Amino acid sequence: MLRRIWFFLALTLPGAVRETVTVPMRDGVKLATDLYRPEAPGKYPVVISRTPYNKAGQRGVSEYFADRGYVALAQDVRGRFESEGDFYPFVNEGLDGYDAIEWAARQPWSNGKVGTWGASYLAWDQYHAAMYQPPHLTAMFADVGGASLLDEFGHPGGIPNLGWARWLLQSAATSPAAARDPDARKPLMDAAQNAQAWLALDPKKRGQVLVKFPAHARAYADWYAHPTEDEYWRQKGFYTRGNHKLIKDVPIYFLTGWYDYFAEGVLENFAALAKIQKTPKKLMVGPWPHGTGGSECGNAAFGPEAKLDKNALMADWFDHWLKGKEYAVVGPENVRLFKMGGGPGDRTADGRLNHRGEWFTAAEWPPKTTGYKRFYLRPGGALGANETVAAEASYVHDPANPAQSVGGRYGNCVQDQGANRRADVLSYSSEPLKAALVISGMVTAHLSVRSDAPSSDFIVKLMDVYPDGYAMILGEGQLRARGARNELNINVGSTSNLFAAGHRVRVDISSSNFPRSEPNPAKANNAVYQGGANASYIELPEIGN
Repeated sequence: MLRRIWFFLALTLPGAVRETVTVPMRDGVKLATDLYRPEAPGKYPVVISRTPYNKAGQRGVSEYFADRGYVALAQDVRGRFESEGDFYPFVNEGLDGYDAIEWAARQPWSNGKVGTWGASYLAWDQYHAAMYQPPHLTAMFADVGGASLLDEFGHPGGIPNLGWARWLLQSAATSPAAARDPDARKPLMDAAQNAQAWLALDPKKRGQVLVKFPAHARAYADWYAHPTEDEYWRQKGFYTRGNHKLIKDVPIYFLTGWYDYFAEGVLENFAALAKIQKTPKKLMVGPWPHGTGGSECGNAAFGPEAKLDKNALMADWFDHWLKGKEYAVVGPENVRLFKMGGGPGDRTADGRLNHRGEWFTAAEWPPKTTGYKRFYLRPGGALGANETVAAEASYVHDPANPAQSVGGRYGNCVQDQGANRRADVLSYSSEPLKAALVISGMVTAHLSVRSDAPSSDFIVKLMDVYPDGYAMILGEGQLRARGARNELNINVGSTSNLFAAGHRVRVDISSSNFPRSEPNPAKANNAVYQGGANASYIELPEIGN
């Protein structure tokens, strides 16, 4: 019977046996799955990763698990690589994930305990499957999976994020249709190789490259057709936030980095599920980008203590929940956070800023603060602890000449922001700090603004400026405002950093951030008010050192 359902190719690996099988979904679609199992016969716990990026990329970690007494499944999601069916990002992963989990639990090599793991899309699809309450799902390891695709990757702050356009382009270029038709694939590859020029095109013209890839063209059109939260973005696969109560109550380990673009969603998911569920939830946040675990991020170095053996952490988590072993790596704390900063600020052998940092623990997220440090925008580009007389600073937003993205969550992590030399970027700096300032939590900005355009975008960046002028970006937030006059509250992002004595706090404000975000097409005369009844300021969550 199984041979009628499965196509499999068995390969013997050192310490593991690999098979490629096809797993049937409830609608008859078969999903290609690489199965790694120990050589010795028996019943084992199972760990599953489901990916749109080619299951072959999961081989290393899957073999790692098989060598440690697990059966590991790596599956191409519906419509990707070797799997059958039609692909549409995120929306099919719930029931397919459920079916994969329950199929694995029924196999003769399974002991009925199933864990799921993976990063980014591979974490989102875990949440989605868990919303359907698979009976045999026992534990999860969710790495950089967010809460709202609209808010974190589709239209953050109401502004189109061009990272989604690039993702759809790359997805189309690696689709089965592209593999079958190299001529249709070539325009996709040309666009990817000249991404900045492609992203600068008018949205409709930009989307023409997807014309021979209907599923991706539809997802691209849907992205623009739904700029605000509606039923489209509230589909379960996009909207973990609205479905926390549906997620099965199992132990979950959450992992993210301060420079991960899904960081806010990870933090939100952890806090919400820790509150409403009974099983343990743990959170680790390091000085990492979307790819977690390294000791460097962009051109900053955080020291060897920042490096994480992610495989060992995952194995320890699953050893506890799927095998009943005591923890050897996972600590007793609920929350483990990396506080950046405190380094000498010299350069490492490869030229990176030696910012360093250290780990600390907390009972919850966000950690308890000792207060909020407010810095007011002042005339002449100063940041001060007190309000000043009423004034304003104005600039012109020109969509044909947008301010460029430099580092940050949606860029190449930590980069020296340098001194501001653009007339359309307002820059404010504090005096050198007399004592260290330690922050951990959400940074917020309150801006009192005006504009002569129907809508205008406001982007805020927070930096830690070294005495030598190196400006290290810590967070960035954005919001699209409509109308002539607005009071804006902008989330600049969650972070944890020690501003050393002698450093400055810096805030930059602009109305464009390309190619992270699509420039607002309306040319605008914008202004930010300072002092008086319309004071603008940034607020930092201060904690004890």
